[in-house]
Amino acid sequence: MSSGTRDPFLTGNFAPWPSEGEHFGLPITGAIPPDLQGAFYRNGPNPAFPPLGRYHWFDGDGMVHAISLRDGQASYRNRWVVSRGLEEERRAGRALYYGLLELAKAEGKFKNAANTNVIFHSGRLLALYEASLPTELDPQSLATVGEYDFAGRLTGPMTAHPKIEPNTGELWFFGYQPIPPFLTLHRVNARGELLESRPIDAEWPSMVHDFALTEHYAVFFVFPIVFRLENLGTNKPLFVWEEERGSRVGVVPLDGTAQEVRWFEAPSGYVFHFMNAFEEGERIVVDAARYPRLLFMNPPELGGHDFERDQPSLYRFEIDLAGGITVQREVDDRFCEFPRIREDRLGRPYRYGYSVTRTVSQSANGVPEFDAIARYDWRRGRTQVRSFGKQAGVGEPVFVPRVGAEEEDDGYVLVLVYDRVRDTSDFYVLSAQEINEDPVAVVHLPHRIPYGFHGNWVPISA
Repeated sequence: MSSGTRDPFLTGNFAPWPSEGEHFGLPITGAIPPDLQGAFYRNGPNPAFPPLGRYHWFDGDGMVHAISLRDGQASYRNRWVVSRGLEEERRAGRALYYGLLELAKAEGKFKNAANTNVIFHSGRLLALYEASLPTELDPQSLATVGEYDFAGRLTGPMTAHPKIEPNTGELWFFGYQPIPPFLTLHRVNARGELLESRPIDAEWPSMVHDFALTEHYAVFFVFPIVFRLENLGTNKPLFVWEEERGSRVGVVPLDGTAQEVRWFEAPSGYVFHFMNAFEEGERIVVDAARYPRLLFMNPPELGGHDFERDQPSLYRFEIDLAGGITVQREVDDRFCEFPRIREDRLGRPYRYGYSVTRTVSQSANGVPEFDAIARYDWRRGRTQVRSFGKQAGVGEPVFVPRVGAEEEDDGYVLVLVYDRVRDTSDFYVLSAQEINEDPVAVVHLPHRIPYGFHGNWVPISA
């Protein structure tokens, strides 16, 4: 793709991969464990055409990459998520939609990029984008089935970070928008039926990317990045950082009503991604990768976000339901993003978490590139870091429990790693208990996989 620009999100391994394909019998160093049978799906932005005007990393068309492991063998497939907008652009042979940094020109039109996450629930593989409906894909071929609205019951957007309740298999998610209700909480049963949509009375329209879930509560952090609808048609950013507002934390009982939300004050800051949350008596504990401020939605001339200057780190928030207060403290001052846990510990007390991090400063452009992963042991208060070297670009670590595992950390960490020297990517299978040991296996992929956002492992039994 020739973009006619040196935009950092269109160069290096942020640049899109130009084609779809499938490859079988991939070379492997080490051996795939016999209990790793399934597919790793990863989604990310991959613009099919040179963008109109300035490009933001959140704009690109979704491309899903699938690495399938079966009987010790590995295969790879990648496909664009074909939205209606992308279909229009393919017919026209060029980009037709403006992105986040050109909303003044967009006239309210935007494309469902379906580029942020990909989940599997009740037999459906869904590509997610928080401004739109989910998009269903065929789990085998990755062919796009189309937008999915839960039999007509979902009429608004779906977050890219839904949560599957471990005990019930229910899917909890929300949507946000610039007009009331600013937040809506949804519940889908294990059979995939949307049973409930509950409006949440947030004080202002904020960009709410993720939320936390415990056994009995959904927890929303409304940060001071405010959706300013009046800035449409101007050169001002659509999301404005208004630090003086502070933050608000909404605690929603899962078995309650919209009127039972309790709000708590919290300091300013921002969280894209929560690691986990759980209850301790009258307290709710929430762990997250917290930014001191967020300017990521600003164009460069308005002080766009710099990951060297305003980096996220791991924080613990404690919400005192009895005393009505929220406190926060930094747990580890290392760079922390894309935090993950063992998924059956969601909403419960847990010991281990994983994230991307940095051991060296990698970019002069202030873009999110990582060379390492971190393993957090909450019980011992220790952090272990595995660096893949200064030539590496590391993706979100995903934990997969070993079949029959009893210990929380008995399993594997799956991670995509880009090698700048070879200009290609590898898929690492690491021991989750000893992330610095030699890899259990490394699948050598046929080409580089551009930096993306989120992925998940789906066992073959699903």
